[in-house]
Amino acid sequence: MKKKSSASSDAPENTKKPITVSARELLIVLAVVITGAWVYWSQQNLVVAKHQQQLLAVSQQQAKKAEELLQFHVRRISGLLVQFSERGILLDALAKQDSDLQSWQSNLTRSLPKNSEGAILRMDIAPEAQYPEMALRFAELDLINQAKRSENTVPEIGGDNGQKVATFVSPIQAPDAQSDKPIGVTLARVPVGYFSQAFARNGNFDGKVRLIQTFAKTKPQTVLNSGQGSGQEVVVKINHLWSLHFQPGPKLAASVKHTPWALYISWPIVLLVALAAALLIASKHARIQASKTANANARNQNSIMAVQVAAEDQNLLAGESAGRSAPKSEAAATRPATANSQFPRQVFRAYDVRGLAPQQINASFAEHLGKAIGTRLKSDNSNTIFVGRDGRSSSPDLCQALIAGLNSTGVNVLELGLVPSPLLYYAVATSQECDNGVIVTASHNSADYNGFKITLAGQSLSEEEIQQLHSVMESGKFAKGQGNSRSAPVTDNYIDEILSDIALMGEVKLVIDAGNGATSEIAPLLFSEMGCDVIPLFCEVDGSFPNHDPDPSKAANLQDLIAKVEAEQADLGVAFDGDGDRIFVVTQSGEIITPDRLLMLFARDIVARNPGTDVVYDVKCTRQLGTLISSYGGRPVMWKTGHANMKNKIQETGALLGGEYSGHIFIKDRWHGFDDGMFAAARLLEIMSLREQSLDDIFEAFPILPSSPEIRIPVPDEKKFAIIEKLIELGDFQSGTASTIDGLRVDFAKGWGLARASNTGPELTLRFEGETEDVIEQLKMLFKRELEKVDANLNLDF
Repeated sequence: MKKKSSASSDAPENTKKPITVSARELLIVLAVVITGAWVYWSQQNLVVAKHQQQLLAVSQQQAKKAEELLQFHVRRISGLLVQFSERGILLDALAKQDSDLQSWQSNLTRSLPKNSEGAILRMDIAPEAQYPEMALRFAELDLINQAKRSENTVPEIGGDNGQKVATFVSPIQAPDAQSDKPIGVTLARVPVGYFSQAFARNGNFDGKVRLIQTFAKTKPQTVLNSGQGSGQEVVVKINHLWSLHFQPGPKLAASVKHTPWALYISWPIVLLVALAAALLIASKHARIQASKTANANARNQNSIMAVQVAAEDQNLLAGESAGRSAPKSEAAATRPATANSQFPRQVFRAYDVRGLAPQQINASFAEHLGKAIGTRLKSDNSNTIFVGRDGRSSSPDLCQALIAGLNSTGVNVLELGLVPSPLLYYAVATSQECDNGVIVTASHNSADYNGFKITLAGQSLSEEEIQQLHSVMESGKFAKGQGNSRSAPVTDNYIDEILSDIALMGEVKLVIDAGNGATSEIAPLLFSEMGCDVIPLFCEVDGSFPNHDPDPSKAANLQDLIAKVEAEQADLGVAFDGDGDRIFVVTQSGEIITPDRLLMLFARDIVARNPGTDVVYDVKCTRQLGTLISSYGGRPVMWKTGHANMKNKIQETGALLGGEYSGHIFIKDRWHGFDDGMFAAARLLEIMSLREQSLDDIFEAFPILPSSPEIRIPVPDEKKFAIIEKLIELGDFQSGTASTIDGLRVDFAKGWGLARASNTGPELTLRFEGETEDVIEQLKMLFKRELEKVDANLNLDF
């Protein structure tokens, strides 16, 4: 080991002495710091707090004035409608069914604030038929129906393209008072700017006013914004929909003054006292220190020198540390490699686990998957999970094996029994006890398939997380424990919540095709309790699916439903897939309403109530959907196909609506945001009853372009993604604009085409849309040419 020379022998003679600070100086600094802390504390807690308290009191007074001003104008308009509704001549005209109400409408409009609209509606004619030029919104139709039922109504604010209006309605009672049912309704649309101007005109008013409107189960919306202000908000409740939020303006804040002279005088006094104390302590400390220094000098003559660690010693320490970590590295290196996979990797798909049963998915597989899921839960400090199953023949055995695997890791299971997937999602979304769930299902696939949809911590698993489950299953390293199982029925709560939210006006004749799937029992029960005349079709659970595959996205599987609707002269028919998370609709005339057109209708309803909200849709949907969402005042978001991809994107963006061309509809407006075919059907029936129109008439308002159905090309699972990757890399699509969000979608001026690998089956899926059928044929030829370049063996018979 090399010797170290002493520091004194190497130091140059002109080395500067270190700067030292005396105790006196330190104490003086400390005194100043203490004084500064006192000044800051007293300023914040005695001056600022007092000012804020006074400002809050003044703000509350101003907020009350703002509320009174708003209520004055609301009562003025409501009173106008009531007075108008009580005019004898108008009552006689309505009672005699006088069809000429145009002059009455003009008189009402003139009585209202500038740029307002008025309407007088009869009860015996659909509202939108009386005033088609007004384009009544769903919220307004809902208000009209409330007035028809003689319910108390409060104004609602809504509108498209930034033109917000407050809608008021008032029932017109019969003059003879022999009936408590209204014979008509007066309606007024008043621009929200009228109320903003009222605040601006008030010279004694200084601050920012926001009017917030909140519907049940939706996020609050700012519907009025007037003035400037900042600081703490004061909130005043107006009614069950509206709350007024007030922040003080700069003039109001400046008017509140509080000058605590006694406190300001105390600050220099505290500083002087602290300095005097510091000087006394420093003087005493100096005397003590002088005595200690003399004794220390004597002892230092016999002290030993500090030992410095040489570079060689540092290296030895590093080597020792490395040696300690070696066993861990060696253990990792000697870990046995995974043997040939006993659990086929191809069944672990992008957002669920799915394969042939029993060839790929069997009881042993299900038990090991249960162990892997349980191990993940235990690592996340979670101990409970919901488990359900669909009606497939293989599902009972797979479900029991899955539960056994979960219990073996110490996880407790809440058994839902045979339920559609939306009821599992509902249980997870509403439970205070558990936010994990697994359902045994292969969704829309044929009877020889089965699988598992998994939700952990309220989230659908990502592709990476699903692959991690495969790795845990292969490793055989599972958590150990002893869990238990108990029944946890959820059907009654699910039905009750829907019935408490949706009420239909009048009876609807409805054909339900459950396809012998998991909705066979609950769907007829739900819609019967809603007041529908339900005609069941294939509503007996049969896991062999004897009538047709449980996939309503294929037109061939809807032919029986179309025929039944026609034969029964029903208002509409709905079809659900095997686990009930998809919906397809057919009209009275036999037209199939594709889910992207269904999204147009839901967007018009939901965006009108929630302007600016996002609407998420997948790459297979029509390009006209995005245009319509924007025109309604929403923000269109195109995203990857797949129920898990859509759920996660909806959560990420806060969207209130989402959907896929395959039939998954996600509604977070007055619901929980998961894909639920039955709730989507209930909302559709609600819209139909409010508009008092047939489904054919409603969808006449939405544009439709020629398009192809989904074209499926059989391709082995292990090849399908590679084919799409090559197509993206090598495809020559001329002037088209390519999008690779999910597969390859190429947009042209007159149409678009899509090719993607299915995440639920061994196939590629293609879809085309164009302004004419000729455009679609050209797009097909273009994609066929480019796919043949990638793989000449593909069966491209479209």
